[in-house]
Amino acid sequence: MKLWLNVKDAAEYAGVCADTIYTACERRELHHIRIGGRRAIRTKREWIDAWFERYACGTRDARAAGAAGLGA
Repeated sequence: MKLWLNVKDAAEYAGVCADTIYTACERRELHHIRIGGRRAIRTKREWIDAWFERYACGTRDARAAGAAGLGA
């Protein structure tokens, strides 16, 4: 199992399209690193799981982030 996931692998793991991963990274909702400037994005499974937990419907953290303008 790979430690670092590229966008395609991250999207497959999360069950979303690659555009969703790119958007979450652009909005700084999903923790990630960029390799070689801005082109290559890498993330970890743990970071994707944390992203899901933060923005899950009905969670207190998601409501707080939305109220503070930090969410989607």
